[in-house]
Amino acid sequence: MKIYLSIAFCLLCLGLLAQSHKSAEIKPFNGRPTLFVNGNPQTPTFYALTHAYGGRWSWEEVPARNLNNFCQIGFRLFQVDLWFEDIWYKNSDTLDIRKAQRQIRGVLDQCPEAGVVLRIHVNAPFWWNKAHPEECTQYADTPVDTTLLAGPPHHNEEHDIHAALRASLASTRWRQESGQKLVELCQKLSKTPEGNALIGMHVAGGIYGEWHYWGFIEHDPDTGSAMTNYFRNWLKTKYKTVSALQKNWQSTNATFDNATVPNVAERLKTQDGFFKDPIQDQRTIDYFTAQQQVVADDAIYFCRLAKENWPRPLVTGIFYGYLHMTFNRQTVGGHLFIQQVLDSPYIDYLSAPQTYWPDSRKAGGSGNSRGIIESTLLHNKLWFDEIDNGYLYKNDFENIRYTSRYDTTYASIMKRCALLPLMRGIGFWFYDFGPQKGFGWWDDPKYLAVMKAEKELFEKRLTVPYHSEADVLYVWSQDVFYYLKSAPLPITVNVLDHSIEQAMRSGAVGDHVYDFDLNRVNLAQYKAVVFMNVYKLTDRQRTFILNNVAKDGRTIVWNYLTGYTNGERLDLAFVKSLTGMNLERIDGKQTPNVTFLKPAYDYKFSGPVEPLVAVNDKAAEPLAELQTGKQVITARKKSKDFTSIFCGLPLNGTEGFREIFRQAGCHIYNERNDFTYANSGLLLLHTKDGGTRTLRLKSGKSVTIPLERGSTLLLDAQTGEVVLK
Repeated sequence: MKIYLSIAFCLLCLGLLAQSHKSAEIKPFNGRPTLFVNGNPQTPTFYALTHAYGGRWSWEEVPARNLNNFCQIGFRLFQVDLWFEDIWYKNSDTLDIRKAQRQIRGVLDQCPEAGVVLRIHVNAPFWWNKAHPEECTQYADTPVDTTLLAGPPHHNEEHDIHAALRASLASTRWRQESGQKLVELCQKLSKTPEGNALIGMHVAGGIYGEWHYWGFIEHDPDTGSAMTNYFRNWLKTKYKTVSALQKNWQSTNATFDNATVPNVAERLKTQDGFFKDPIQDQRTIDYFTAQQQVVADDAIYFCRLAKENWPRPLVTGIFYGYLHMTFNRQTVGGHLFIQQVLDSPYIDYLSAPQTYWPDSRKAGGSGNSRGIIESTLLHNKLWFDEIDNGYLYKNDFENIRYTSRYDTTYASIMKRCALLPLMRGIGFWFYDFGPQKGFGWWDDPKYLAVMKAEKELFEKRLTVPYHSEADVLYVWSQDVFYYLKSAPLPITVNVLDHSIEQAMRSGAVGDHVYDFDLNRVNLAQYKAVVFMNVYKLTDRQRTFILNNVAKDGRTIVWNYLTGYTNGERLDLAFVKSLTGMNLERIDGKQTPNVTFLKPAYDYKFSGPVEPLVAVNDKAAEPLAELQTGKQVITARKKSKDFTSIFCGLPLNGTEGFREIFRQAGCHIYNERNDFTYANSGLLLLHTKDGGTRTLRLKSGKSVTIPLERGSTLLLDAQTGEVVLK
């Protein structure tokens, strides 16, 4: 009798096991890419544990409590970290996946209905790097420092940004062996009860798992043998013949067998101010292109393996697509192969922490994503913001008694951080570093109550069709960085972080796309198009812009030298053909100070800007001039089809952006330099200071609202009624 009961029990367990299998996919739903779990659309809100020691294991007391906190307020999506370092041991032929199981089981113990994304770090274990130094990254500026240690008692990410011993991202051996281990993990984990709860893998590699090249902020990778061999093979694929290589490199000595990675001086050399000349600097441009490609190929490769070796539909995603706050080192460690990644069928979502730019991240700021969101959506990919800003309020460790850490200013920031991505049609995860200090960053009933209300609101809005309400289109480029000096420049941080934050507080609402997506965009809705950093345009792109964008009475802002290179040469004639203005080069050796004429204000740059171009066109209306010399630096010129605004220096100043957008016919919701955003029938207002605000709605209605210091409100965009406060 007992044996029959045992058999029946086993069959019941197997039945329950089969029923509990989870699967996930991202597909279009109501006009936006949407996460589906077991066929049901989800509000894309996750809670994630930190990677840091002391807070990363789900089964330990403080992480477990915070997992349960979020389960209690309705969260069913969770993310946890795991390194190959944790499960791939020296002198072992197979993985020990028990920690992977425990990590997922710890989530399920607190939230049995959870769907779990495993952030799997595919970097080689540290013992592997020591065993295979010939496969590791070398640096053009400094030797590898083998004294820099990571792993217990240090974090696994310790010294990623320094010249540490790390497997080259161009190492064929690393890719093959780590790939085999990822396949093994998928095949083993998928057969376990814990594997049934897995809905996705976030594939992490490079610095902090974010697919930045090792040491890139201060150092210059990768001169090692693995990258050198990759670069030579890459050149063979591109040029086919030695004669073609020599012609493009302007060298009679170059061959596929002796080609080397550029040194520091070659990387920093420019021919025209900030710009590299495609004719004279092709070797350096080629190297950076090859380095960028191998990183993107790595990420795609591991995502493909995960998808192909999981028995059920599985969502795969990566950190990629960073543009803002990338330290002026995009060619060395950025994400320039974004178009290829967006086109990959093996990657379902991209992600990044919200920008760390202080004016954006703190109270009153936009909380902008680091990626270009509307382009991501145009490619039917979902984007996730990582919200990791708990350090903005009381964060000290109290080892004796509980300390309340609720802060009203920080609470307002957190509302903005969560509401903005959900309004934009994307998702987020709260990434909680707090447990490593003995408490959760958001372990407070007031924070949790607001998060619950936000989630419940947007669950109801899953059926509301996505609809952009932007009048302004900001256009961005990643390719341009191949042609710029790979070092801090007065124009880069200014445009990518400082001035875009000012523009986003103008009261006008904007969408953001890459230059390669202009043909995917419904241009009819935009009254102003701002080419923010698009100094490189192919001949075909330039023609498309003149024929399709510069029309219908639209205002086009050419922010600095739009289209200055076509990838083959540098030529001011390209810029003139777009702007329709007569432009002339002027001396750029002095740090420029600019006076905007109406409204009147001044701004300056951190150093000289070269090349520097002024407007010399009597038919153009001056908008701004240099304080020294009084040359016209920004001007507006109207033609039959469009209004052209050329900025010889990047436009700065919220007031200037607002006036240009107003003259273009864009709707201005708010005149007070607060962050104001509208999408799909909702209006978000985030302020640092209190006082009365008057919002002008597109319906023609004006709404006056008294605000406390540090407020975040969500309103109905048509009526002005408060939806969430």
